[in-house]
Amino acid sequence: MSTNSIATRYSVRELQEMKNNGNARPLDSLVMAWKGIKELPYTDKNSFFMLGGYHGEPFEGPHQTEPTYWGGYCNHANVLFPTWHRIYVRKIELALQTIVPGIMLPYWDETSTSSIQKGIPAVLTDEKYTYASGEVIDNPLRSFVFPIDVDDPTTGSNNMYTKPAGYETVRYPLSGLVGTEEARAITAAHNAQFPKYAEQQFYLNNNIRNWLRGSDNSGNDIVTEFEDCLEAPNYTAFSNTQSAGAWNKQNAGKVVVALESPHNDIHLAVGGFDIPGQGNFDNIPGANGDMGENNTAGLDPIFFFHHCNVDRMFWLWQIKTGNTESLEIIDGFPGATNAYNNGRGQGPAVGQGDDENLTLTTPLIPFQQENGNYYTSNDVINIETQLGVTYSDGSLATSRITKLKTMAFTKKLQVSGINREQIRGSFLILAYADVNGKEIFLGRHSVLSRWNVANCENCQNSLDVEAFFNLSDKLSDEEIEQAHFRVEIKGRPQGDNKLRIAKQSNFDIKVVD
Repeated sequence: MSTNSIATRYSVRELQEMKNNGNARPLDSLVMAWKGIKELPYTDKNSFFMLGGYHGEPFEGPHQTEPTYWGGYCNHANVLFPTWHRIYVRKIELALQTIVPGIMLPYWDETSTSSIQKGIPAVLTDEKYTYASGEVIDNPLRSFVFPIDVDDPTTGSNNMYTKPAGYETVRYPLSGLVGTEEARAITAAHNAQFPKYAEQQFYLNNNIRNWLRGSDNSGNDIVTEFEDCLEAPNYTAFSNTQSAGAWNKQNAGKVVVALESPHNDIHLAVGGFDIPGQGNFDNIPGANGDMGENNTAGLDPIFFFHHCNVDRMFWLWQIKTGNTESLEIIDGFPGATNAYNNGRGQGPAVGQGDDENLTLTTPLIPFQQENGNYYTSNDVINIETQLGVTYSDGSLATSRITKLKTMAFTKKLQVSGINREQIRGSFLILAYADVNGKEIFLGRHSVLSRWNVANCENCQNSLDVEAFFNLSDKLSDEEIEQAHFRVEIKGRPQGDNKLRIAKQSNFDIKVVD
């Protein structure tokens, strides 16, 4: 689809500022459109339930319960991550336009000064919304109530992510694990600690601020990761964590950060992890919001405002590197297939064959064009000429970028030997260095996962997650030689997960160029 007209996606805060300055129509229209798609029959192709469910639950397709298949439509840890989510954002935008013609989906400008200082834009968290007319409604951007039961068929008898009709999505510091009787009891006790909604907002925004910029001045924060991903040398390494990991293993120098990395961090920050490495990780143990797991993330409205910003970062990288008209996938490179790849990849999505090569012509199922053909990556490379959209000049816009992180780090820490399938749900890999009795936090690697990666006992002994951490920006060569390195896994405390994580001790840790 090509277009001659281009519409602008503004940031959420820009819409809020317009309303504060007397022009309430853009924000009022956005809220009205979201309210509309949430009220559509859940079977309607433009309903929020139908569209939100494309990302994870309810899983679709003939392979939804097979061990080597993801079970859903979304693509993660492969080269289709940016393009699949690009058309996904466009489809929710088109659905909103069926309610309010011409409305555009705004982005949450996560690296803006306002986000760093205040957290999430208020209109995405406030309990109520007041139109310019004075009418007050329940804020449709805050949460979503499930219209039907949603079962996770991949988890067998341990259906941690099964959700009943009437379930309302939650964010940090709350938990949404209600799939078993035991989980419901634990969740009820946990959530009872936070009876006041204003208190929930406070904890959420405080956690977001800490994740975005941190408090230890180590550079281990989301803002820095977004800056760094804009320096990725090619599309393949930029596009996803699996390819970036392989690139870092094969190439000397500074750790390349994939777009998917800060994307994962935001999911975990909103969904339910305290910022690690700063002494307060276990401040609120047991938080487990829906954004924190692939299974349910797409059913929280904030998902799409986050992914609109992820797509903006993708476009900024394209402009910065001169890749607005074409993209190149390194054939045969890790992440250029849908192979499970020893736990580093997601596995095939719906409509994909086992170990299929992923190219710019691979169908981005389930998203169809007007002629009935599925979109491919080639159809969404240039957002302006092919999709008819562009972005306002938010934070980290190319016009404002001078030099970002040009230091050529020569040493990095490679961590492997972490069995992803033994860990239930999303988790964090934390790396530390002990130098002369002083512990230095090296960084984190966020893994956005699901409660059961696969129901496969035989393959659970061979799934290895890798992570890389820059050293030369924090330690001298002499300190690197003297340092004792330590790795820690932080994950969900529910059920047997503490024991599973405790067994993760056979890490392979080594310093590489």
